Amino acid sequence: MRERRILALFGGAVLFGQERGNIEALVALKQGGGEVLCLVRDEPWAVHIPPALDARGLAWVKVPYIEHRMPGRLAALIFRNPLAFAIANARFLEIARRFRPTHIHAFNPLYVLNFLAALSLVRAPMVYRAGDEPTVHNPVWRLLWRFVLARTDRFVANSKFVARSLVRSGAKPQQIEVIYNLPPARRATGAPALAYDPGRIFYAGQVSEHKGVHVLLDAFRRVAAEFPHASLVIAGRISDWSGDAWGRALREATLADPLIGPRVQFLGETPEVPAWLAHSAVHAAPSLFEDPAPNVVVEAKAAGCPSIVFPRGGMPELVRHGVDGWVCPEASATALAEALRCYLADPAMARRQGAAAREGLKELGRDQFAQRWAEVYAAAARARVRPGQEERGISLPAAP
Repeated sequence: MRERRILALFGGAVLFGQERGNIEALVALKQGGGEVLCLVRDEPWAVHIPPALDARGLAWVKVPYIEHRMPGRLAALIFRNPLAFAIANARFLEIARRFRPTHIHAFNPLYVLNFLAALSLVRAPMVYRAGDEPTVHNPVWRLLWRFVLARTDRFVANSKFVARSLVRSGAKPQQIEVIYNLPPARRATGAPALAYDPGRIFYAGQVSEHKGVHVLLDAFRRVAAEFPHASLVIAGRISDWSGDAWGRALREATLADPLIGPRVQFLGETPEVPAWLAHSAVHAAPSLFEDPAPNVVVEAKAAGCPSIVFPRGGMPELVRHGVDGWVCPEASATALAEALRCYLADPAMARRQGAAAREGLKELGRDQFAQRWAEVYAAAARARVRPGQEERGISLPAAP
């Protein structure tokens, strides 16, 4: 087989867990021998992804991506999206002729839609990393997902929860491999001057309702009087953007609360998440939706910090209850407060479970991460080889 050359559909605009998880997979594949080229969004406001790819040594090129429907943008999208689609697919074919990919890497159905015409012409096998449940809530999305199913040679799910969802949505079980996330690398600017605090509770992630930050604050309020030494640190973006209005309102209300306001710190976005985790008694991930496999839980394990999670999505797969963390019996402030009490009342237990959490990362396949991704790509290539033929990678119409 010739050198592995991966063309990745990387149209995200913000660096969320999905993007971080795919970067780690692509870095592992590159380090295993091969070349990666990411197709990133060309809008001037999409400024977060290219630096993140540069930091990990992943090459990228800008191409158009179709936009989602947004308030006040319908007329613009009617005219812009067809043109963006046509240019994107022409650019894809042009890049593919030069790059000669042996594989396509995808992780979002909208990015697949963006290059649907070109992907119908290119024979290179496609690997689809599913970091969430398939979106099939209406006929249009179901039709798009059917194309993804037909075009994908191998699926990688980041949890057994997601793997089961893929099967329910039409993927064949023999096409699916479960590979848990690797703790994402962060561009630290220098570790903050922290000391381990047995009363510190830490949260990192989106400051949004579906992530349950308000439930965590409610739970902290219930234990604050009982544990006057306890504090809560929240890391996550709260900007002036309209989409962060909920977070801004929550922060203002919290800081005005006479009981917990002086004991809650909002850090904003920070690359120092690993340092905060390493110096906190416990990490909380109170997601209210079916969270498939949040990166921060494996980051907490790497830092030696136990995690409290709700019984949602794939989170219970990441935590061994009573060994390296706590799986609440229900997603409520009452259940979360009870878990917090256990850690705040028993610092030795928090330390002991933190050490077990670091060891537990091995059970999630950390040491086999690169090997398993390489095996998935090899299996995808074999799936495209017809009996009696050698693998040829991409097949394109002749250039005019």
